[in-house]
Amino acid sequence: MPSRYSKPVYGHDIPWWVYDLTIAAGCSFFAWAAFAWSKLAIVPLAVLLYGSFIEPRLLKVARYAIGKGERTLKIAYVSDIHVGPYKGSAWVRKLVRATHALSPDMILLGGDLLHEKAKDLPKLAPIEDFRAPLGVFATLGNHDEYKASAEAHAWFARSGMPLLENRSVRPKEGVSVAGADDDWYGHTDLEASFKDIPPDDLAIVMLHNPDLAPHAAKLLKDRQGATIFLSGHTHGGQIRLPFIGPVPKLPHHLGRKYDRGVFAFDGIPLVLGAGVGESGPRARLFCRPEIVLVSMRY
Repeated sequence: MPSRYSKPVYGHDIPWWVYDLTIAAGCSFFAWAAFAWSKLAIVPLAVLLYGSFIEPRLLKVARYAIGKGERTLKIAYVSDIHVGPYKGSAWVRKLVRATHALSPDMILLGGDLLHEKAKDLPKLAPIEDFRAPLGVFATLGNHDEYKASAEAHAWFARSGMPLLENRSVRPKEGVSVAGADDDWYGHTDLEASFKDIPPDDLAIVMLHNPDLAPHAAKLLKDRQGATIFLSGHTHGGQIRLPFIGPVPKLPHHLGRKYDRGVFAFDGIPLVLGAGVGESGPRARLFCRPEIVLVSMRY
């Protein structure tokens, strides 16, 4: 097994306040330009204010129907919360309420729960209120593992919420849930993640970084039971333009089309969510934060 399936696409070197200062400078400039030069400057000012402070709060639900079969399992997938300077415990409580309103059978937390610093872990406390008939399971992402790995693991150990890192659990007969550790700063072991999954179970697999999907598919493509991958990490690009798609480089090596939505590797569907939080700048544009709800038939 390779020690790492993919290398990091970017670092975590620019502090959040640099982005906020840039946004403040942009707002000040366009406000001055609208007053002193042209009223047309109101347009970029409005876009900057809307993208920075309004759209990141406009939570939506992305619904997908996957698979074929007589049984249906409703999976709520919440990823990339990024509690820290932009999102706090009030936002997490809103996520809990919105997720519960969907009445899922299972709730999965797909990593990057932290923005970066361990001191923000208490803001995650409301996730302990998540409830679902088949349970609530989590995995970690690159932001969680980068500077706060030990603290994040200790926090989950205290919370009692199952953390799936290179392992699987079986919440009911015929259904297995697996999670792989982060591939950038953790220790991914896909073989260990899948070794205890019965061949005819429905396999629900959390892979924070979609770069892992083609590697996981090679290991699971010959299973008898249905398989589904759920990933986050990309934020859908976070800032998008019509007809163009994501503006920033996506943090993986799969290519620009793998931004959000449903894809497939070796016939196994990958549901790629846009996440519910932000990193880099606080802004979102044409890419609202989303809870993913999958109706999985098997």
